[in-house]
Amino acid sequence: MRLALLVAYQGTRFSGWQIQETPCAPLTVQGVLESAVSRISGRHVRLFGSGRTDAGVHAHGQVVHGDVPDSRFPPQGDAVAADGCDASGRRWRHSLNALLPADVRVLAARTARPDFHARISALHKTYFYDLWQETAFTPPRLVPFVWPCGPLDLDAMNAALRFLIGRHNFATFRNVGTETESDVRTLMEARLVPLPAADVLLPPHAPGLRLVLRADGFLKQMVRNITGMLAACGRGKLSPDAVPALLAAEDRRALRAATAPPQGLTLARVTYPDGDGFAFPPEV
Repeated sequence: MRLALLVAYQGTRFSGWQIQETPCAPLTVQGVLESAVSRISGRHVRLFGSGRTDAGVHAHGQVVHGDVPDSRFPPQGDAVAADGCDASGRRWRHSLNALLPADVRVLAARTARPDFHARISALHKTYFYDLWQETAFTPPRLVPFVWPCGPLDLDAMNAALRFLIGRHNFATFRNVGTETESDVRTLMEARLVPLPAADVLLPPHAPGLRLVLRADGFLKQMVRNITGMLAACGRGKLSPDAVPALLAAEDRRALRAATAPPQGLTLARVTYPDGDGFAFPPEV
């Protein structure tokens, strides 16, 4: 039986999603999830994620699949309910969350088609990157989830974003470490959303910003490099009009801006053809 999972995690203490086959391998999300699924299955089960999040990066909507024994929680042909689970998947969710650490949760589970693949079947992915503009303080509860970058010029950043939308070679925004057949990707959505500033627990402060990027695929640290470039524009260190030349260079060395740190980044949603994926998190 092919099992599909919707997984959320706080990436702070993990060395990314992917298992590293080395002696004294570091802790990864894939590793702890495979351990739990394999324990319930009674044999090793290899899991495949929709994408490889880096060390320190979070997820609200990572999608995972693996082939598990039919005998453990037999599929019953039930329809998927509003919670994203069928009857078998609901039992998997309950059992997995009883074994997983608190910073990894299965939000939903369901029986998938035999040819469903969490990565290959995906149509597009949405990432969030959260920025904290207040210089006086960063609330401790937000420290693991934001980049305290200071005040930014939103108009300059929006001007830069407009050049990125569409189909481009994004090699300038790819860090070394993963070979790809092509660096061409289609960025369907790129926008900055001011986050609500009102918080009764805090004195008045500058609003946070959320960068929302949706594409048919992302290169290694592409979102973090785009964020670093936008921050340089927002600080007046880079002109938005320089972005077309950066794209044309197709070379990471052309981008002088530093890669944004990982903790502000979250894999928010993976979208599949109708009937293959999960209905939440909703499009934002």
